[in-house]
Amino acid sequence: MKGGGTTLEVGQTLPNSTKCGGLTEAWRIAWMAYEHNVQWVPHGWNTAIGLAADLHLSAAMPVARYVEYLTPCVYLDELVTRPFRPDSEGYLTVPDTLGLGIELHREALKRFGV
Repeated sequence: MKGGGTTLEVGQTLPNSTKCGGLTEAWRIAWMAYEHNVQWVPHGWNTAIGLAADLHLSAAMPVARYVEYLTPCVYLDELVTRPFRPDSEGYLTVPDTLGLGIELHREALKRFGV
C-alpha cells in the first residue's frame, strides 16, 4: 500500500469502525485492502453495536475472514438482549433481522449511561 510517497508492506489491516471514521471509512479501508491483496480484520470489540456493524460489513467484504472481539465483556454481553456467542466451530452468526439485527437492552443502556 502506498501512502505519502512511502511504500508500506502490510499483511493485514485492523480498523475499528467506531474509531476510523465510521462504517463508510471502514468500507473504504476494506476495498483498499482488497485492491492490494491485504487481509482486512475489523477490530470490533468495543460494544455489541460495533460488533454487529463489523459482522455485517465483514460479510460483504471479499478480504474479511475474521472479526476481532473481546470476550467476556459487559459492553458486548449486556447491551443486547441476545449476546453474541460463537458456534461450535468458533464462528459468530451475522444477525439477520432489521437494521444491525440486534435488540438493545434498555436497562443496560441506562446503567452504562448511554
